[in-house]
Amino acid sequence: MTHPNPNSPHLNGPHLNGHHSTTLAAIFTHPASHNVEWHDVVSLLNHLGSASERHGGGYAVAIGAERITLARPHGHDLGDEELRTLRAFLTRAGLSPDGKPAEYAVSLPEVWGIVLIDHHQARLFSPGARGGDHAALHIIRPNDDDGSRARVSHRQGDDDHDGGRAAEDDGYYHRIAAELALAQRIVVLSDGHGRSSAGEYLIDYVKRHDPALAARIIASDRVDISQTSDNVAVATGLALLKAA
Repeated sequence: MTHPNPNSPHLNGPHLNGHHSTTLAAIFTHPASHNVEWHDVVSLLNHLGSASERHGGGYAVAIGAERITLARPHGHDLGDEELRTLRAFLTRAGLSPDGKPAEYAVSLPEVWGIVLIDHHQARLFSPGARGGDHAALHIIRPNDDDGSRARVSHRQGDDDHDGGRAAEDDGYYHRIAAELALAQRIVVLSDGHGRSSAGEYLIDYVKRHDPALAARIIASDRVDISQTSDNVAVATGLALLKAA
């Protein structure tokens, strides 16, 4: 059983303030409106679901089970093609011009993320194709460009955040954060504590670099990774999601 995001469209519709309602109506206007500003669209998408800026440009957007990557327009306003793409995405997500969900959008599943992480690798679990508690697995490992390093090194006093790991090692955590961009609620599982915990470092990294994503980390816990199978990690994470 999944717990839907309270900001996702459901039978009663999302609660839109006046500004969000105006933006949504402008997106669905025919002929296309030419004064739909990008920052207003991002605000609306974050209200309906999540919109996270991705490394290299563009925004990863999720509303319920629907996902899309939107390119940032060159100017302040969205063009005709960008509006058509956005309109089609919102329609698939069950939104109508008045902000009410379509009849078929009674309940949209939540996109969750569970991270089991140490300094050797991060195992990321997200909803599988069958939905429910079935999970898809993605593994990220900390490697240099030449693939020579298989572990994040821990070096004292090499950077400016409380004597933690060196700045060049942050690419590991950046890639994990990018993979979590569409998750609406996140659980982090790790062993160790303080600087020895990759989980705590990941949370700190996300807080410093992506506060919006950090706000979606709703729980963390210490586990014995050597004794934690994929099934146990998913069960533990889902239990924390349900309890939050």
